[in-house]
Amino acid sequence: EQLGQTVGLEVDQEYLGYLGTQHELMPGAMAMLKQAQRLGYQLGIITNGVAKVQKSRLSESGLAPLFSSVLVSETVGVEKPDPVIFERFFATSEVAPERSIMIGDGLPSDIVGAHKAHLASVWYNPRRVANTSGVTPTVTVANH
Repeated sequence: EQLGQTVGLEVDQEYLGYLGTQHELMPGAMAMLKQAQRLGYQLGIITNGVAKVQKSRLSESGLAPLFSSVLVSETVGVEKPDPVIFERFFATSEVAPERSIMIGDGLPSDIVGAHKAHLASVWYNPRRVANTSGVTPTVTVANH
């Protein structure tokens, strides 16, 4: 049984290592983020997941230098949509909540989380999924 647990942990670590190298940017994403940065917008990320994986993905994708603040749920102990992760983000960054907009494709995590944290939100919904959450995003964008 001990051997099975050891092998399982090794496989899990190998999987997370590979996952950390996986990224695929949406068409126009890099250009849009660079333009936002040129216009003086401060960019930050609140993401659910394993810190090592998420930070590796940001680095591998070339996006990391664009973001002044990155907060991963693993380091906080709660995930979006819990408002605590949003509170921690604003407490540990120079980003002001009253001047922030949450942009995300996850209705239950990003948009519901923004609502709970009293933030404006943009829901990226390219598949035009029906919103049954009871929360209305500030703006919905269906295509890029």
